[in-house]
Amino acid sequence: MRKGTRLLEYDGERITKEEGDLRYDGRPFTYLFGIGKGDIVIDGHGMAMFVNHSCQPNCETDEIDGRVYIIAIRNIKAGEELTYDYWLYDGDDDAPCYCGSKKCRGSMYSPGELKKKRARDAKKQKQLRKAAKRSTKSKPNGSKAAQRR
Repeated sequence: MRKGTRLLEYDGERITKEEGDLRYDGRPFTYLFGIGKGDIVIDGHGMAMFVNHSCQPNCETDEIDGRVYIIAIRNIKAGEELTYDYWLYDGDDDAPCYCGSKKCRGSMYSPGELKKKRARDAKKQKQLRKAAKRSTKSKPNGSKAAQRR
């Protein structure tokens, strides 16, 4: 397949992001694809759901007139797996990447989202350290008699 070829359309029911969150609550995977500003998602269960993530993909997605296509970004040999970078942008769960590419970032989240997650995690850790410090300061050392024992 030649570079620039439109390979598949990511199609399916269009629902709100909130409906998608409810529909897939507690499930280990989804096939939701955010379109536009992300308020609407495609609940895709067509052929495109079989295209896996890679940090060094051979395809990309492109939204054209409200439709999402998977397009080859380089020539692809027969039998080669089709992949695109999912660039996940929301979610609380880990989304580890096992693509094995030399440029693997270890997550299916976008670099920007990973940066936000690290900042949130650092803030939480700082708050926990402060709380622990306050907790140890407020604990009584015990009576002098108890200390002599």
